[in-house]
Amino acid sequence: MSEPVTVTEAALLARDQQSQPWQQAVVAMLSGPLTRAELIDRMADRIEYAPRFRRLVGGWPMPAWVDDTTFSVAGHVRTDSLAAGQRMEDWLAARLTEPLDRTHPLWQATLVGGIAPGTQALVMRVHPALVDGYDNVHLLQELFDTEPAPVSAPATGWVPEDARPPGLADIVTGLADPLGMVTGAATGLLGMVENAVRTLAASPRPQYVAGVEVDLDVLADLRGRHGCTTHDLLLALASAGVRGWLEDNRRQLADPVALVPLAVQEPAVLESAIGCRIAPSWLGLPVGASPAGASSAGERLRTLATLTRARIDTGVSVPARDLIELAGFAPPTLHAVAAGTVAAGRPHTITISNVPGPTGNRYLGRARLRQVYALTATTDDEQVNVSITSYRGRVTLGATAVAPLPHWARDVGAELAALREEL
Repeated sequence: MSEPVTVTEAALLARDQQSQPWQQAVVAMLSGPLTRAELIDRMADRIEYAPRFRRLVGGWPMPAWVDDTTFSVAGHVRTDSLAAGQRMEDWLAARLTEPLDRTHPLWQATLVGGIAPGTQALVMRVHPALVDGYDNVHLLQELFDTEPAPVSAPATGWVPEDARPPGLADIVTGLADPLGMVTGAATGLLGMVENAVRTLAASPRPQYVAGVEVDLDVLADLRGRHGCTTHDLLLALASAGVRGWLEDNRRQLADPVALVPLAVQEPAVLESAIGCRIAPSWLGLPVGASPAGASSAGERLRTLATLTRARIDTGVSVPARDLIELAGFAPPTLHAVAAGTVAAGRPHTITISNVPGPTGNRYLGRARLRQVYALTATTDDEQVNVSITSYRGRVTLGATAVAPLPHWARDVGAELAALREEL
């Protein structure tokens, strides 16, 4: 059955253009055997729990999610290998500038080898509009189990609804011309707010990638000694990375406005797949010397803790432990929904999404998940997008930026060291 494209989804789809693709990559580092055939079988077996991964945008003048009548999982799964001396960060940066095929569901999975003996990466590039956190979750949420087991053969019998209209070419054109898509749509989309659409991009936008991993035990110790939350500490580390990036690229060292999505409790949405709503919130990151003189790591942390305390005191924020206990492997879904808050429209140059993951092992077939992180391409006026993901006692801060991130790990590590030394 087809579903209408919502106003929010249309706003997100409009951000994806041929010259400036907008997408999210989730990287799952795997230890142990996993073949392309096994990955295809697992996806084919579990995709019924994420049905939008078999759908594309069709219907005119009222766009809708319709079944891709030519869909096959195998058509979305590739293999690749790092060249000698190639960094994973550079491989990922190149992929984030490659558009997804708009004539098929907007996702692609790649098994990447050549990383280290016994290690490969499963990289899933997905348009965030596929995931809403209610009826539509990320396919990766359904692929992992708590115990290793052979991948079983998928059940057969899915028959797509033939809902492709004669005007499908108009839809593809509409995705390339978001303003035309909105103004040409029927009443359901005519009320779209002006800031939900973008003018056509004339030139490609580069995407640079970096990441760093931190031990959660270290953060737990600092949390108790500084009297703050783990979320505050992670915001402080991300802010340090942003500050270093601004300095490296000779940009103004002023406190930027950051979009920081938060999970909030609302009774009306407790029946959603994630049991909460991911809502946008904004704060000024203390990257420069503020009027109050917040020039030390501890002072910057206290500033952030004060800014985030207001939301916590309302009692509507969802504790991290509740998100950790969500069914399946929720970080990919949470990251995709967090990315979607960009459609809220308030101008910002930084986005920081903090998503907690499970504390126990997860497996895809017989392969063990060693590390997971997300990267979201920048869009609109964004300069840096930071996706924070925890799993099995460690947390990864993955960053995507419009200019190189040569010292991301160094700057985050220096802030962490400074917080430990100031006590």
